[in-house]
Amino acid sequence: MVPLHPQRCADEPDLLRWVIPADLLDSVGVVAAAPPPLAGLLADGILAELGLEPAAVLTRLGPRHSWGEQGPRVRGALHAALGEPGGWHVVPDSGERAGDAELRTLTQQLLDGPVGQFAAAHGGRIDLVDVRDDVVTVRLAGACNGCPAARSTLHGQLERRLRQRYPALRAVVDHSPRSIRPARR
Repeated sequence: MVPLHPQRCADEPDLLRWVIPADLLDSVGVVAAAPPPLAGLLADGILAELGLEPAAVLTRLGPRHSWGEQGPRVRGALHAALGEPGGWHVVPDSGERAGDAELRTLTQQLLDGPVGQFAAAHGGRIDLVDVRDDVVTVRLAGACNGCPAARSTLHGQLERRLRQRYPALRAVVDHSPRSIRPARR
């Protein structure tokens, strides 16, 4: 069985990002056709949309469905579909440059690995929002959002490691809504 785990997308409650092994599916884009039974969930309207990104499958629920009721069914269907990597037909995201695709993969590996673990150990999370023209945009969540040390984590942990692997990196940008924290007395 292929290891996978869901990640919530804070701004989109109907969307779940299922983290999978990075070398399992090599396409990035919108899924036009998936192996059964995942295809059946699309046909029945339980899933409205599927997408692939490096090391993840994005699943968007159809209207009037909840993850509480459909999550186990989607997980089971996804496990079955991942066992058939040749059955996926993906419309590539034509807007992404090759360098951005590489940078996206490297960033997600760090966020799923050591940098994400560092943030999680402090009660926070760093989510990848976008990669465009060698600029990585992230969103800080949990204890990281609004934390005075978050800038240090972003630049000292994520940006430094990315530059080691991808010297053309222009910047890491935080696109988090700022939480309002009461002043300490």
